[in-house]
Amino acid sequence: MKPVNPTNRFVPVIVLVLLLATSLLVFSLIYNTALETGQKISPWVIGLCLLPFLFGLWFYFIVVKQRNLIDGLQAQIELLKAQVESFMKSQKKETTQEIRKETLDYKKLLEKIIPNLPTDDIVKYGEALLANVAKTAEIVQGQLYLKNSQTDVFSFKAGYAFFSETTPPEYREGETLAGQVAKNQKLINIDNIPEGYITILSGLGKGSPKHLIIAPIISTENTTIGIIELASFKPFTSEHEELFSQLGRKLGEILSVNQ
Repeated sequence: MKPVNPTNRFVPVIVLVLLLATSLLVFSLIYNTALETGQKISPWVIGLCLLPFLFGLWFYFIVVKQRNLIDGLQAQIELLKAQVESFMKSQKKETTQEIRKETLDYKKLLEKIIPNLPTDDIVKYGEALLANVAKTAEIVQGQLYLKNSQTDVFSFKAGYAFFSETTPPEYREGETLAGQVAKNQKLINIDNIPEGYITILSGLGKGSPKHLIIAPIISTENTTIGIIELASFKPFTSEHEELFSQLGRKLGEILSVNQ
């Protein structure tokens, strides 16, 4: 036999009906006994017979009140859950919009950085490029290296705030730190550059930047055709890393077409 679930809404009603039946049964027995003996039934006896039923009735109203209270709390919980789900959906939508906005911002920054110049004169193009990077990202020095497709050697092509009595050394993939970036095709962000490693000359004197980013220029054929080195007095953030990674890809497209 299947047991009765105590949380069932009909349990209090069933109990109340059983108590009423019990009260009527007890009263009927007392009444028949009184008729047989010729005695009168006292009102107290009737009250005692009805007492279990009255107690059950009182208990029934308490249970109904508690049930209504529980139903109200459950309704509030469901409403709160719906509000939380709606809030989470709106937050997710806003986050997606912010990500799209950041992507659009990178696109606008690249439009500001990449010069609207022909790439035939790579020195002029490179200097304009690095000058635009300096305005956008507050770098204090920059160098552009391109790879000779015949010798596979990376050589200096253009600079920003770069002064040296000798031409920067050439290198191949895997040679020097920049050559390793060219080989791995992954940007590196270096902090705490040793004093004197990079020197900036200005009318105010000399200075040594502490932060350096080296980013590969990757062609449409997924080969490294150039390197950009950028130095700053301020730390480069993850946003800078993403910007210069995208810049390397975009320059790879432009220079591949020119080549």
